[in-house]
Amino acid sequence: MRPTFLRRLITLKENAAMAWETLWVNKIRSFLTLLGVFIGVVIVTAVASVLNGFRDSVVDQVQAFGTNNLYITRYPFANRGRSDRSLRARKPLALEDGWAIRDHCPSVELVAPCLAYPPWLTAARARGEAMEGPALRGVFPEVERVLCAPLREGRFFTAVENQHRLDVAVIGHQVAEALFSNRAAVGQEIEVSGNRLRVIGVLEKYKEGIVGEANHEDSVIMIPYGAFTKHYPWADDHFIAVQARPGKLASAAEEITEILRRRRKVKWDEENDFEIGTASSIIATFDQILFGAMAVMFILSSVAFMVGGVGVMNIMLASVKERTGEIGMRKAIGARRRDIAWQFLVEAMMLTGTGGLLGMLFTDFLGAAVRLAWAELPLSTPWWARLAGFSGSVSVGLIFGIWPAVKAARLDPIAALRYE
Repeated sequence: MRPTFLRRLITLKENAAMAWETLWVNKIRSFLTLLGVFIGVVIVTAVASVLNGFRDSVVDQVQAFGTNNLYITRYPFANRGRSDRSLRARKPLALEDGWAIRDHCPSVELVAPCLAYPPWLTAARARGEAMEGPALRGVFPEVERVLCAPLREGRFFTAVENQHRLDVAVIGHQVAEALFSNRAAVGQEIEVSGNRLRVIGVLEKYKEGIVGEANHEDSVIMIPYGAFTKHYPWADDHFIAVQARPGKLASAAEEITEILRRRRKVKWDEENDFEIGTASSIIATFDQILFGAMAVMFILSSVAFMVGGVGVMNIMLASVKERTGEIGMRKAIGARRRDIAWQFLVEAMMLTGTGGLLGMLFTDFLGAAVRLAWAELPLSTPWWARLAGFSGSVSVGLIFGIWPAVKAARLDPIAALRYE
């Protein structure tokens, strides 16, 4: 180990020991000073913990439907503002679009077009029990494989049942609980928006959301596409789920884009009038939304850091004035300017760094208490939030401690020794 590095390490250790002694002697003043930094770190880590847990929950729900799937819709998956006229003017996706993808895209394995009935117009009833707003969909049997729909009991409808437009249904866990809480659902009849359907299957319960709310897919009622068009012939806006062949997700997306642009007569210099999403792209879109929330979080934490920084500067300037005699004595026995400057900088960084550590510990304690009271809430503090909180707190001490440190280093030793 080089002598110069060793000497600096020893000096840093001595400065840290003196800084800690000074902070411990003035406990109340030190605590009030680091309060702003403490609040800033709590904001960073607590909000990041909630948002990261929310993201993990969304990722789990999206990936539950398959990571090798593509989802084709008329409108964007996430509306981040008021839609313009060009979006509203997009024509619906047709059933023939789905079959064109199936027949002309070699990288595609399965295609499952789907139609949906407005949930605010849907109601389901069975023997005196009722449920408002289930998600009624007309689907093909392939949807069971494309969307990885796990059955708890019963079976999925067949291609023959779809061809003959039979009134059968596969219902979600929440629908079964609402209508058949005390008896088996398979074989029972339900009435959905005036049409009677026979239940032939019940789906497994999907993972709950971040705050314990039921997964939207648990309230689904799936019926054969043929039966859906029989009862609702006016429905024409399709959602198309596609399963790509293994390792062919990117090429499948390119092939689908080419087919749909040609079928929908999109000019070469125009953007797509449809959206193609994958699990990764949907998560990326969600991340962009979270980024805005993160930006607001950092702005709020920066305000708290600024308040804490001003307090640190004030207390360090007062400390320089109180310890003028000590500074003069150190200079008289050979301390250099940079030694004095580093002494006060280390003290300022230790003060704010302690505030950062206390903020992270408080956030962990708060998270543990919240989980005890609300077990369904998945809190997960990411490493970057801890790093940002601690490094931000130390940086506040470094930045706002520079002026007091420079002022202490520039004191004249003779004038400092005479100061009372």
